[in-house]
Amino acid sequence: MAVKKVAVTLPEELYELVERARKIERRTRSELIQEALRTHFDEPVYTPTEAERPMLDEALHDLRRNPGSGLPWGVVRREVRPQS
Repeated sequence: MAVKKVAVTLPEELYELVERARKIERRTRSELIQEALRTHFDEPVYTPTEAERPMLDEALHDLRRNPGSGLPWGVVRREVRPQS
């Protein structure tokens, strides 16, 4: 997938919301802003099912116990959403 870099100016309060969310969710600014844009344009955004939630909770618990055990987001994304 080709990518383009853009610079975005945000009001301080919106920037602080992004920073708080990315720290809590352990995501990059780019990931958060991409998700916000996808939501705005009605693109599909992953929402875990009730069956997936316990697995995700367990994975997060494991990651908190051993921070180096996780996979990079790019690897996970390719596994979940392979390119056609």
